[in-house]
Amino acid sequence: MDKFVINLSKDRSNETVAILKLDDQQITSHKKIKMDTCYESSKTENKLTGTASNTISKNTMSMEDESLDTLPVESPNKSTLSKPIIDTNCDPCQGKENAYYLLSNGFGPYQPKNYDFPKRGGRKFRSEWFISFPWLEYSPSKDSAYCFYCRAFPSNKSDITFISEGFRQWSKACFKSFPKHEQSVPHKESSTKIAGYNEAKQSGSIINKVNTQYKQEVAENREYLKCVLETLLFCARQGIAIRGHRENEESQNKGNFQELLNLRSRDNDIIRRYFTEKEKNFRYVSGEYLNEFLGYMANIVIRDIVDNVLIANIFSIIVDETQDLSKHEQVAIILRYVNNDFSPIEAFLGFYKVESTDGLTLSLLIKNVLISNGLQLKCLRGQCYDGAASMRGAYKGVQSRIKEENPLALYVHCNAHILNLCLVDLSKQISHVRSLFGTLSTLHNFINASSKRQAVFDNMRSKLNMKMGDGPSTLKDALESLIFNYQVVIDSLENISENDSIHGSDANSLLKSMKTFEFLFCVNFFIDIMSITNILSKYLQSSNIDYSSVQHMTKATIQELSNMRCEDKFDMIWSKANVMRIDNEICSPILSRKSKVPKKLGGVLDTIISDMKERFKENDIHILNCMQDIIVNEPTKFTSFQDVSTMYGFNESELKAETKIFNRMYRSLNTENTIQSKIKYMRSGDNAIGFPTLAKLYKLFLTIPSNSAACERSFSCLRRLKNYLRSTMGQSRLNHLGILQIERERSLNINNDEVIKQFDSSTIPRRLKFNNF
Repeated sequence: MDKFVINLSKDRSNETVAILKLDDQQITSHKKIKMDTCYESSKTENKLTGTASNTISKNTMSMEDESLDTLPVESPNKSTLSKPIIDTNCDPCQGKENAYYLLSNGFGPYQPKNYDFPKRGGRKFRSEWFISFPWLEYSPSKDSAYCFYCRAFPSNKSDITFISEGFRQWSKACFKSFPKHEQSVPHKESSTKIAGYNEAKQSGSIINKVNTQYKQEVAENREYLKCVLETLLFCARQGIAIRGHRENEESQNKGNFQELLNLRSRDNDIIRRYFTEKEKNFRYVSGEYLNEFLGYMANIVIRDIVDNVLIANIFSIIVDETQDLSKHEQVAIILRYVNNDFSPIEAFLGFYKVESTDGLTLSLLIKNVLISNGLQLKCLRGQCYDGAASMRGAYKGVQSRIKEENPLALYVHCNAHILNLCLVDLSKQISHVRSLFGTLSTLHNFINASSKRQAVFDNMRSKLNMKMGDGPSTLKDALESLIFNYQVVIDSLENISENDSIHGSDANSLLKSMKTFEFLFCVNFFIDIMSITNILSKYLQSSNIDYSSVQHMTKATIQELSNMRCEDKFDMIWSKANVMRIDNEICSPILSRKSKVPKKLGGVLDTIISDMKERFKENDIHILNCMQDIIVNEPTKFTSFQDVSTMYGFNESELKAETKIFNRMYRSLNTENTIQSKIKYMRSGDNAIGFPTLAKLYKLFLTIPSNSAACERSFSCLRRLKNYLRSTMGQSRLNHLGILQIERERSLNINNDEVIKQFDSSTIPRRLKFNNF
């Protein structure tokens, strides 16, 4: 549609109107200014002879008089006119778009009253006709009459004479043609549309009112659904059950989700109206819709993880499997990547049920999960599993099958599992250690198997004023708890042995095993060993450790265990055990020779030390040692640069140059030569930009995982989610809930508008409307 620039100006002696019709594609802003200037000049000289009258008869359209502007134009004296200047931009011959534009800006028909109308066949147009026919307008350029109403709102049956061609038969105008046109159906339709248009401008159209109401309804629907999503996400992040056993109106407990909505309805008007009072027929709280919402939210979290992995470009996988309460094999998959701050991130990708746990099935599962999430196997740089044969097998294990397709995917045996295997071997190979842990296991089962025996134990503890503490979290804590409660345990067993005719013999057997100097000595000895290995165990479960830290920590632990094999350490443990023996009136040991480090004690230390050296040697990987040499050591071996560049495609000369310059800059500000301090320095400033090749090496080194503890932590979540009350939970729902709970920080940032958009864009029609278009 043509656009217009309307200039209105007033003079003391008269009022003039000029409507300049401009086309944006033809007239530039410079030309617009020029035309405005020319018009103001002509107005000042009072050369305008035509007038624009927009007066509409009150007898015909009273409502239109209030909406259309009437602009009377007084012409100058005819004696001062040289030649009339016609305003061609408001001339009716411009077309129907011109009329609608004038109407939308508050103007009416073009009616020059004091114009000297030319004669045609002895007759001419008369200005008195404007009063009798208010819809009439005149075109000076064509000396023709038009209908303003029909031009503004034409119909298919409108007379083109009064729209585009123009009426010129003045002899038939007043008594025949004009009245006939005014009584025609198309003209009456146009007049009705004019009246409706003017009414809509004053009070608003029905379409606008309906649109406003629709927008308000959509806003309320979206607000309600956001409340539902917030409540559902809260239940998912907390790991609590969502649905109840019965959710009908008669139920007293409809489940955490609906009960929480009822609680929120007390101070939330939109929830009260939609959920409690059921203002709408559809509430979206059934299990089908909740599963759909959980799926949308979990997919948003997964997409965020994948986007970050794609930015990092390289990643590693951590995989482990366990059996849930329904006896289904659940595989947990973790992605490890390094962000731009050189911080390693381990993100949970989901639980996946498998029918078999052989190497082929698990390797196919891993590849399918990566491909389905848009990740390429060629970007895989590390894989960390436990010591199961199906995972670490050199020929048919998962790691070997993955390496066949991507040789750069280094396999790392979980270091935390390695340490656990060393302790298990120790408990099996040494007879005294085997007896110790067997006695502890029997004692635990014996006390907990009966509430009466547990009551005897609690009563003995209360008599001795011993407070109940938290349960032991590690083996070291369990041994220390036994030493602390040793007198209580002995008194409890003696009480049970004397008073319980059925299980008294079992209690007596435990007494004979525990009331010996050998038992006390082994407990104190293993407390010292576990104090050392427990530090390493906790350290190896961290997600932030790297290969270099594991190597240093393991060597330090082995050295500390070696230092225990001395006379001083033996004498200290002997003294502790002997004090407990005297306090509890236990027979002294029979010594056949001077007390010194016994062969059995040395065997315990030698066994765990040799086992740790042998098992941790499995993760002594050459290429990782080369990367560690480049990052930490100065000078760096030439072969390290060569091997790393050859395997990963780095430019060897650039890597050497960047390493030398970076190390020189680092030494000028730091004295500590550790990988953590160098990573911190690389993170500062724009060092990653200045040393791009070395920064890639740092990220690659940190991407390699050292443990699969993240999978073990996800199994803890699995046991909370799928308990005996929720054992029939479907796999997709279990997976989505696991993602939302384990990735709590990411799920907290879920955009509910995006969830609503996905929900509304589904092919299934929705009962409530959530979009304005």
